[in-house]
Amino acid sequence: MKKIISTLAVLLMAAGAYAQDFVTINPNPRTSGMGNATVAVSGDAYSVFGNAAAPLFEYHSVQAQVSYTPWQSNIADGYYLLSLGGYVKLGQRHALSIGGRWFQEPKLAGLEAGWDGYPFIPKDENGNIISLDTKRPNGKALDLAYAYKVCDHLGLSLTARYIHYSNGIGDKSNAVDFDVAAFSSIPLSMLEGSNVTIGAQVANLGFAFGESKYAQPITAKAGAALFAPFSDSHSLTATVNAGYRFNSTAMKGFIANAGLEYSLMQLIKVRAGYAYDIYNYATVGLGIRFMHIQLDASYWITGKDCPWKNTFGVGIGVDF
Repeated sequence: MKKIISTLAVLLMAAGAYAQDFVTINPNPRTSGMGNATVAVSGDAYSVFGNAAAPLFEYHSVQAQVSYTPWQSNIADGYYLLSLGGYVKLGQRHALSIGGRWFQEPKLAGLEAGWDGYPFIPKDENGNIISLDTKRPNGKALDLAYAYKVCDHLGLSLTARYIHYSNGIGDKSNAVDFDVAAFSSIPLSMLEGSNVTIGAQVANLGFAFGESKYAQPITAKAGAALFAPFSDSHSLTATVNAGYRFNSTAMKGFIANAGLEYSLMQLIKVRAGYAYDIYNYATVGLGIRFMHIQLDASYWITGKDCPWKNTFGVGIGVDF
């Protein structure tokens, strides 16, 4: 009995780790194809999750996108992330962004049906899996951001986020987080149409409330990107960022990301990147544009022990 109780306690702590860390998953199929380098790239519908000040410098006044990101997809009833994001520019100096995420984990009581890889499966003294009346653990987050252009080359943003997490066996957590970010775009005179963008963000500054006792996964990072057109039809974006993740139960430590995006006539985009994290991995991506519709896809190239093996992301968006 003591073994059962202690195992269930560890299970609850594991659920707490996910409650903190699902907000660190990048839902953007564009930047995930660029090694998850998010903080300094040009703005898009998912900037609310990366740098909410970036849309201030975008040509389009409105963008919106939905995406789906599953991983461990060779396992029935695995993990997935559904998300939506968008922004609207209000004049030349203001922008509002919104984002929502739904994170789903495997149902704990159904693990005996096929996957014995979950690290915290409650078992009795004889090794038999304890049948629990559970639901699938899930997390939800809603983001709202305001951005203001301080001058022609600098914008600042503040994001507020509400998080709700249920571990599937009756315990729930709630938290409020805040992100602060800065974004700068500087044209380069040496190459017509080119520019350098610089971004910085401190994310997940917040607190849990109610009976929640989980520390938030505070992340600080900064980076830069170079956009260089080679002709009217060809252009290349190169970006890097680095930072540190604090207080995160599962993914604490130094992080770095680098990515490339090649664009052909702004209709076809090919992407690649590399991420240094608790696990190292490469990514590739593809974007296709038709009129005001943008399709994006990405795929992670990982080692066999990486939890993001078989991960891919797909999204569809519109702009005006």
